[in-house]
Amino acid sequence: MANTQLSDTIHVLTYIAYFKDQKITSQAMASSLQTSPSLVRKILANLKRGGLVCPGQATTHVSLAKPAVEITMRDIYRTLPDRGPLLNVDTKTNEDCPVGAAVPVALNRYYAEIQAAAEDRMARITLQDILADIALQNDR
Repeated sequence: MANTQLSDTIHVLTYIAYFKDQKITSQAMASSLQTSPSLVRKILANLKRGGLVCPGQATTHVSLAKPAVEITMRDIYRTLPDRGPLLNVDTKTNEDCPVGAAVPVALNRYYAEIQAAAEDRMARITLQDILADIALQNDR
């Protein structure tokens, strides 16, 4: 099953940026995500710890800690509490089989290269890019 933590976290940040001049509740964000307000509050707590959001006096006044153009997808990815590699190698293979013994070792090397390349690309995608894509889609 795919992990949607990054997608959900980006969704929450994008929602905050998109509705920046309005009151924002965890219930409204949860409705957009089709999830529970408690999950949204957990995401917000992680984003606060990661320095990407600043809560106001009330929970309805949450805002970005810096401009959307300065928040990268890698920044967001690094706020995830259960962040692991994007790809995982199945290590429960038969050590007595030449393929079962060798594939995990070979894949670990390639997956590490893929991880580094993905994080490098994530560092060049900003929250502002995502907002621009949303604007384009809404203009259609």
